[in-house]
Amino acid sequence: MWKIWNSRIRLVCISAFLLVLNISLHKFENNLKTSANGNRKTNINYHNDEKWFNSAVDYALEAMLYMHNYETGKAEIRPLIEQEKKVREYWWKCYLEMPAYFEAGDWLKNDDLFVYSSTYDRRNNSLYPNNHIVQVLAMSFRSFQSEHGIFCNLYDINRNRYTVVEGTVREIWQRAWDPRDFFYIPNLISCPVPEDFKHSTNLLVSLSKTPCKSQKIASYVRMPLLKQKKNAVAVCVKGLDYLEDIPERLIEWIEMQFLVGADSITLYTYYVPNKMQQVLNYYSKFGSVEVIPISLPGDSPNQVFIRSRFIWRNRQQKRRHELIAYNDCFYRYIDTHKFVLIIDIDEVVIPLKHNNWTGMLNYLTASFKKSTGTIDEITSISTRNVFKFPSNIDLSSTHIPPYLYMLRNRRRSETVSKPDEYGKAFINTDTVVTVFNHFALHRSHGNVAMTYYADPNIVLKLHYKSMCPIESKSDCEKLTKVTIDDTTMDRFADQLIERVTDVLSNLHIIS
Repeated sequence: MWKIWNSRIRLVCISAFLLVLNISLHKFENNLKTSANGNRKTNINYHNDEKWFNSAVDYALEAMLYMHNYETGKAEIRPLIEQEKKVREYWWKCYLEMPAYFEAGDWLKNDDLFVYSSTYDRRNNSLYPNNHIVQVLAMSFRSFQSEHGIFCNLYDINRNRYTVVEGTVREIWQRAWDPRDFFYIPNLISCPVPEDFKHSTNLLVSLSKTPCKSQKIASYVRMPLLKQKKNAVAVCVKGLDYLEDIPERLIEWIEMQFLVGADSITLYTYYVPNKMQQVLNYYSKFGSVEVIPISLPGDSPNQVFIRSRFIWRNRQQKRRHELIAYNDCFYRYIDTHKFVLIIDIDEVVIPLKHNNWTGMLNYLTASFKKSTGTIDEITSISTRNVFKFPSNIDLSSTHIPPYLYMLRNRRRSETVSKPDEYGKAFINTDTVVTVFNHFALHRSHGNVAMTYYADPNIVLKLHYKSMCPIESKSDCEKLTKVTIDDTTMDRFADQLIERVTDVLSNLHIIS
């Protein structure tokens, strides 16, 4: 049975069948009601129903056809590197009213687009090579139709000036992952900055599908601080949605990130219980952890328990929603950090031959260039995954306190996941435009290398799971039963115990 659900083609076929069956039953029910009331549908209603039915069938068939073409190597794959485009500016024929108000890092609606954030991007790029770009993260319901075009209204608040430029839309998704588009879809909208706005430091941006259209609300453009030398690694965590209160595990995870080399951590939160929120507030005071509340856009639910159930039950929509937080976090660090690591709080990346990530990344980058003879920069360095399931080893005689879950879990699967399964990557902020959960997606220009898969003897990602993932169902017996002793965290143990104990004591979680 599991083979059905792990096959995209079979799943699409079943979805199409159920869709058609549902429509047929719906129409049958309506016909019964109509007959009982002695009414007849008008020809207009009949043709509208027929048009809707045909559209739904075409949608299902198109998705199935795409997956068939993908399997045979004939499907269109969206480009990951953009060709140069001409900057089209419309200031000379537009009159715009200034926005009545603006948002900074929260959802706003422009036409039928849901805008989350915007960031000023000074990096080299192939799309508008002579211009800086305002990068706007937005969601659309279903895929954005490129023939409509997108127009960016840029406002310089200090000079009380504005301009209108045509933007470029890139969907942060590949259809091969799931060809259906009946979801809220994440997009990156790139707005070229004209030369006379290049030195503006206080900008707003709004979007429209027609040129010269004023919007009442705009997004405040984030201006990352330029640094002469970038810090090493920032960590990004998707929206946390926890009903169980696990402050001890959160503290252990945060302290472990700092021990192995994180300079800064940004976490997004849907909902966390009281003690976990206390932990986040505690770390926020010191400036090395940033906590950003996030909600769902559009008609998605945002009541705590309803939203939690919605996220849990709608996995494909969940994956698309997560990409907004990942990319917003990535853009917060494009000018301040060399690498961004996107990771979950049940994962820890452990350098096996080096004291920290910085030394490890320097070694891996040099090894890559030496082995390939290339001068191209890496887009991302992917780490291999290994699972750690709950073990029943008696550690009562050890010095490890019971509140250190990761450190006490001494067993791991002997099997190391394949390079393209469950890996997490250090993403280069100089060469990447959009990010996915496991790797870099769109690249800034063509002179960059693809993802480099690190040797598992150099680095491993420990993945603490309560049970075997459904995607690995056929391998679960081996993954859970064939295990080996794991000592990778032992050299950090004393420091980790001391740090976690101090924080728990300061928060009065332990006495």
